[in-house]
Amino acid sequence: MIKKFTLIILLFKCLLLPTMNAQINTDRMLTIGKNALYFEDYVLAIQYFNKVIRVKPYLSDPYFFRGLAKYYLEDYNGAEVDLNTCLSKNPFMVDAYNVRGIIMSKKDNHEQAIKDYSSGLEISPNNINLLINRGNSHSATEAYNEAITDFDRIIDINPGMLSAYLSRGAAKTHAGDSIGALKDFSKVVDLNPYMSDGFAFRGFLNYQLGNYEDAKTDFDRVIELKSDYANYYMIRGAILYQLDDLRGTMRDFDKVIELDPKNSMAYNNRGLLRAQVGDKNRAIEDFSRVLALDPGNLLTLFNRAILYNELGQNKEALRDVNIIIDNYPNFGQAYGIRSAIKRRMGDENGAQIDMMTAYKLESDRRDRDMALDSQTDSKDSEDKDESKDKRPKKKATRSKSDKDIRNYDKIAVLDDFEENEQDEQLVESIRGKVQNRNIFIDLEPVFGLTYYSGDTILSRPAYYEKEVVAFNKKELYKRPLIITNREIEAEGLKYIRLTNDINDITQELQDEETDRDILIARGALYSMVMNYSNAMADYNEILKSDPSNVVALFNRAYSRHKMVEVIASLEEATQAPNNVMLQGPIKAKTNHTTPKPEGEASHILDYELIINDLNRVIELSPEFEFAYYNRAIIHCLKKNFLQGVEDFTKAIELNPEFAEAYFNRGLTLIFLNQEAKGTADLSKAGELGIYKAYNVIKRYGSEELTGKESIAEVE
Repeated sequence: MIKKFTLIILLFKCLLLPTMNAQINTDRMLTIGKNALYFEDYVLAIQYFNKVIRVKPYLSDPYFFRGLAKYYLEDYNGAEVDLNTCLSKNPFMVDAYNVRGIIMSKKDNHEQAIKDYSSGLEISPNNINLLINRGNSHSATEAYNEAITDFDRIIDINPGMLSAYLSRGAAKTHAGDSIGALKDFSKVVDLNPYMSDGFAFRGFLNYQLGNYEDAKTDFDRVIELKSDYANYYMIRGAILYQLDDLRGTMRDFDKVIELDPKNSMAYNNRGLLRAQVGDKNRAIEDFSRVLALDPGNLLTLFNRAILYNELGQNKEALRDVNIIIDNYPNFGQAYGIRSAIKRRMGDENGAQIDMMTAYKLESDRRDRDMALDSQTDSKDSEDKDESKDKRPKKKATRSKSDKDIRNYDKIAVLDDFEENEQDEQLVESIRGKVQNRNIFIDLEPVFGLTYYSGDTILSRPAYYEKEVVAFNKKELYKRPLIITNREIEAEGLKYIRLTNDINDITQELQDEETDRDILIARGALYSMVMNYSNAMADYNEILKSDPSNVVALFNRAYSRHKMVEVIASLEEATQAPNNVMLQGPIKAKTNHTTPKPEGEASHILDYELIINDLNRVIELSPEFEFAYYNRAIIHCLKKNFLQGVEDFTKAIELNPEFAEAYFNRGLTLIFLNQEAKGTADLSKAGELGIYKAYNVIKRYGSEELTGKESIAEVE
């Protein structure tokens, strides 16, 4: 009877096993796909999501993530199709509305984008992602009051979100509320005086208002904070020009060219200044560089024609001015210059014809201008009465997009600072800058002692510690403990095997002669099956009798850290179901609201307990580099970044080949605006096997750190 019952159970397991494996495999495929997405291997991610969709086409998640991957690959139409399918299966997925709205914005279909954001907000009314994106779409459609309302809501939810003040200030600027915009930009400066954006936006608005001294003060501070951004020097150069500081203006235009050697606007402006001070040959060099970069720039071409004419270079001057007249046949001044050239070349008849043409065109223009002036005289006199102030008269300039040939001799300034910033963000569209100034540092994870490592990085050196080697010599388990930050969490059959091993060790412990250090082995196995409470209980038991056991202390800290991570992820899922981390302007993480005090206090207490254990490890084994490394990560989690850098540095001193420590120190230094040191560390990390470091260097070598989901959130 017992044999028959056993056979029935075995048969039942065999029938169930394919279903269980299918479930595990699809979940695993989805997880691997999301990991590939996170590490920006979008093509590979799509392949994994395809596999899940083939097996379980009724799920909404794989369509969403596949759509997200296509979005990153700029396949907007394909992404839209997947997101439509996702929402047809699950109309309550907030992030799908968000990403589809962003795609609509990319297609300049802001009306549809607003509908998607609004649909998401019906489900999640306080979702900052949706509110900020809808606000931006309202601004794009010039619905500035609606945009301001959205930004108001964001600030009500999260009063410390700097990007909301910047966006609201920009909307107020366009809506004509300069005073309100200045207040918003000043609020950003007050909240974070070390962030350049607040000063930059306020400075540019002051420039537009004619408050040049205030604008200069702001941009002096901007450049002090961020000295490697060419447009900041371009704007300050325009400000100094208004203040009659031509030498300072020239210096700033020189700096723009140093930082951005292909900036045609800087060459044009510098050429105009050189022409003004009589440095005509070098001005021609600048104008020629502009034309090499932008052959269709006829204003610059006319400026070069004027200088060639003044220097008597008739052939070159005639060539340039002929092109101008072909494109602007009613521009009298060009005929006047060509008349002078032809006269010097002996073409008196041609010179006379051009002179008469110039006279006629200029006479007609003056008549038109006088007619217009007579219509506006009364209004101008009223405006003058109302606008009497002590500010200096603004020198004539032109906007960068102004192609009016009559403005050839005016220096160019950026059309709109806020627009220019936005355009730059869209180039790094999903890497975020102004829209989410909150920065996320994606640190390499903590190290622990385990029996199975998931590390697949090539050429990674094996790590050793003498205490671990001594423990492994006891051969208390069939595998040696290894040091890794890529512990494999048991699933499926491996979970069953590890559970059986735990039970076997528990049986062995019934024998009083069993080495009690086997509790460390069982603790490591408990950790692998994510039973962190039992893991810590085993380490506690060891430490009662052996309080100086370095292995137990280190792994108790590790297990506690893993437990905190799990609890934090569950809390995040509770606060924002279906939330995923989106990069750049499309994110403003929905959990940026003020954290719950009790949860935050609990995590702080856990961090202190972890640090206590790591301090004890360092006291007992001062050369245990992984204790310094893990403690550095905890310091970063607590936003004690300088202490984190110190501990990463100590870990590197103890192990000069410690790739993860270089990587984490590099990211932390970049966040602290020490970009040169940070990128040097990242370079070393890449050399030692962390190849994603090169990707970070490419993005952030001369830029600020930007968004990725991570373990350290910084506002």
